[in-house]
Amino acid sequence: MLQEESPWYVRFRHEELDLVTTTRKNGNMLYGATGSCLDTTAVAGNYRRLGEASGIALERMVRVLLEHGDKILEADGSSGGEGVLPDRQNLKGFDGLITGERGLYLGITTADCFPVVIQDRRKGLLGIVHCGWRGIALRLEAQLFRRMVALGCRPENMRVIYGPGICPDCYVQSDALLKRVFQDDLECPRAVIPRGGGYYGIDLQRASRENLRRAGFPGEILDAGICNSCDPRFFSVRREGSETGRMVTLAALWNGADPAPDPGERALPPWAE
Repeated sequence: MLQEESPWYVRFRHEELDLVTTTRKNGNMLYGATGSCLDTTAVAGNYRRLGEASGIALERMVRVLLEHGDKILEADGSSGGEGVLPDRQNLKGFDGLITGERGLYLGITTADCFPVVIQDRRKGLLGIVHCGWRGIALRLEAQLFRRMVALGCRPENMRVIYGPGICPDCYVQSDALLKRVFQDDLECPRAVIPRGGGYYGIDLQRASRENLRRAGFPGEILDAGICNSCDPRFFSVRREGSETGRMVTLAALWNGADPAPDPGERALPPWAE
C-alpha cells in the first residue's frame, strides 16, 4: 500500500481504497474522554485540523460511538458528520459500519485495538469494525464478512485491511481470562505466546485472521504494518494508561476517475504553525 505521512496522520492508498489514521500530534479524537467542555472544544478542533490537512470534508466522515459489542450500522451520506461534529453524537451502541457510498469515510477510534476494513472490489461495498480482544472474541470481523456476503458481495472479490494496532510483543498479559478466551473459546492457541514468569503475549491480528478464515474468507489481506504501542507517533492504552487519547481511522472507496482528496501544496492552517 502506498503510504503518505503527515504530522497529523498516516495515509495508505491502494487502488480505490483510501485509509487514514491520525497521529498523536493531531490530538485526541474521542469526545467525552475527560467529560469537560474544554475537551469537546479541543476534539472538535482536532477534527477540523484533520479535515483541513487531509482534504476530507467533516460532513463526509461518519464515526460510531463504540459499545464493545457486535452491532454494525449501514451508513450513507445522511449520517455524514456523525461522531465528528460536536453536536452530532448520535450513533451509539455500534462497533462497525458498512457503506455502499463512495467518498464517505467510515471512522473507528482506537488506541491498541485494530481497525479492520473489508472491501469488495467489484460491488463497491466497504466495512470497518473495531477489533480489540472483545471484538475478536465476538468474531466481529467475521460478522462483518458475513454481513457483506449477505448484501451480495462475493468472497473472492473481497480483501481485508488491518490498520495500526498493537503487536504481541507489546500486548503482554498475565490474566488467565484472556488466555482462556484465545486458547479455548476461540480455539486459537497460536495467538497466545509464552513469555515466561506467567506472562504471555496475545497476537490479536493472528486470532482475527483465523476468525475470518473459519468464516470462509479466502481472499487478500493487507496490513499497515504499524504497532501503535511500539511507535511513539500514536496513542497506546497499553503503553500510557486508559486516560490517553484515541486515534481515528477513516476508510473510504473512490472511483478511479474521481481520486481521493489530496492536500497538495496548500498552506498549513494556523494551528500548524
